[in-house]
Amino acid sequence: MATPKKRVGILLEFNYEDLEVWYPLLRFSEEEDIEAFTVAPEAAKTYTSKKGYPCKSDRDIASTTADDLDALIIPGGWAPDYWRRDARFVDLVKNTFDSGK
Repeated sequence: MATPKKRVGILLEFNYEDLEVWYPLLRFSEEEDIEAFTVAPEAAKTYTSKKGYPCKSDRDIASTTADDLDALIIPGGWAPDYWRRDARFVDLVKNTFDSGK
């Protein structure tokens, strides 16, 4: 029986720090056997980085829980300023941390 893939969520919002989203997204997806996906306010929406690079979100925050994750990456840039004011993101981070992930 195959071991299930690890699942890593990467938070996404406008003005994200480019390399802090793209490096883990590509590294985990392409070089490791890890399911990496972005979590944003809205699914299938394109968010631009501080330098203008686009990234399309995979999942929305409303349908993502700590149970969906083995790890969570919180990139920098100006994006964390949006997340800290949104209880859904704060709760996801807290619940992921509290579950020991």
